[in-house]
Amino acid sequence: MRRRRTTAGEYGDPAGHRALEALYTAHADRVLAYLLHRTDRETAQDILSETFVLAWRKSGSVPDDALPWLLASARRLLANRVRSDQRHRALTERLAVMADRTGAAEIGDAIGTRAEVAAALSALSEQDREVLVLSAWYGLTAKQAAVVAGCTATAFAVRLHRARKRFRAALPRAGHAQPVHGALAQPYFTQRESA
Repeated sequence: MRRRRTTAGEYGDPAGHRALEALYTAHADRVLAYLLHRTDRETAQDILSETFVLAWRKSGSVPDDALPWLLASARRLLANRVRSDQRHRALTERLAVMADRTGAAEIGDAIGTRAEVAAALSALSEQDREVLVLSAWYGLTAKQAAVVAGCTATAFAVRLHRARKRFRAALPRAGHAQPVHGALAQPYFTQRESA
């Protein structure tokens, strides 16, 4: 199998740019059709873009017969996206269940339904969700969570405070949110719950 002789750096020059355009023109429709058989249009278009960005980055690895390589890359990128989406949904549902379970004793009706909690979590940035998960789900201290997040304990504490504020604001019944702060301030798994 003969490899293309261009590299990612060469796509920056006019000849490399034309090579990438030619690759896209020759194969984009077929890669998109492949993806549309497996997912919705919006996701398919996102993955199509990611596939050709990957082809640009790994231009030296793209064989002359590029279609199979592009389809295999698209398949892997789509599988990664599906796994990521599943993890996100599962985590959102688990946090909602725990918020409901913990909330029954500590917050009563203040946090509302699972759907409201899930929607509030989904509205947050990835960083806010991570901060809340590290603190509430895993029960890490600010110092421990800071190591995971790659920041100082002080920076993590600030991020956690801001994430809690945004979480409360994202809840449909934000006026009742003060008890939610208390629920998120402690780990969900405590000795008294497991007893």
